[in-house]
Amino acid sequence: MARPRTTNKHLPKGVSVIHGSYWYRAPGKDSKRVRVAAVGDEVALYTFLAQNIAKPAGPARTMSDLFDRYEREVIPTLQPRTQRDYRRHLLKLRKVFGHMGPNEIQPRDVGRFLDVDKGKIQRNRSVAVLSAVFSKAVGRWYEADRNPCQHVERNPQKPRDRLVSDAEFAAIYALHGPKMQVAMDLALLTGQRQGDLIRLKWSQVTPEGITFRQSKTGKRLMVAMSPTLQAVLERAKAFLPHLPREYVLRTAKGAPYSEDGFRAIWQRVMRKYGKAGHERFTFHDLRAKSGSDSATLEGAYERLGHTSMSMTRRVYDRGVRKVQPLK
Repeated sequence: MARPRTTNKHLPKGVSVIHGSYWYRAPGKDSKRVRVAAVGDEVALYTFLAQNIAKPAGPARTMSDLFDRYEREVIPTLQPRTQRDYRRHLLKLRKVFGHMGPNEIQPRDVGRFLDVDKGKIQRNRSVAVLSAVFSKAVGRWYEADRNPCQHVERNPQKPRDRLVSDAEFAAIYALHGPKMQVAMDLALLTGQRQGDLIRLKWSQVTPEGITFRQSKTGKRLMVAMSPTLQAVLERAKAFLPHLPREYVLRTAKGAPYSEDGFRAIWQRVMRKYGKAGHERFTFHDLRAKSGSDSATLEGAYERLGHTSMSMTRRVYDRGVRKVQPLK
């Protein structure tokens, strides 16, 4: 019997990390280990598993079977950040519901899972993943009779309302190096998400502007070029290495930043900022600042690329809008 993992517990059975790469070994004494992808390229990893691992015969007997199928067939189709978040929630769900049959879970079981003193919002998100699994199980795979997450009241949560002032922006800006300063400027000027900025290529930049295809929604938009935006891009061009120069924001080796690596740089400086007695904020709060600082709500909505004005108004417009009196 194989020993339980002590590291990389989130990885599927048979997958291990060796010298910065994911390797897979199929069950059986005579099977050989094969290299699948570099560590961090989880899209390639799960695509390989979906294409090369035989699907179990017969219906799902437990929720763990459903979770396995969801990881194998659905998660590889999601965006990288969503994939990572969903797998983290599936780890928690397996511990609680994995041994149960798909039709054994009742709404009250979901309610008890939500009823915790701490981590209420994370439990909401885990239930959202559980509901997504059941939606497939009921409507596509025909492995369950109903979705027990429906009509279960979630824990109350308020939209984040942290508004970064100009003074706070300038203070944290001064603590960062030139590359992160460019990243902050791009976040403020374009209003785009961190993931879309660290994957931004020079091929997306034209004299007319920067074309984005948002990773979360798939929406295409162009942020028109301005003198200020052009000046920021000129600073980015000066970063080493000059060649190959594929990515606007790039490491010393010319590669794009990973989301974890970029976040580590941001958090390292933010911890210093917080220890000095300041209120911390996230890089994503700069996207909200871009929306909140917009002259009009319509301008914020168009730049942020939301699918609905209500999202812009409810979550990202955190400032005070000046309105005219009736008379």
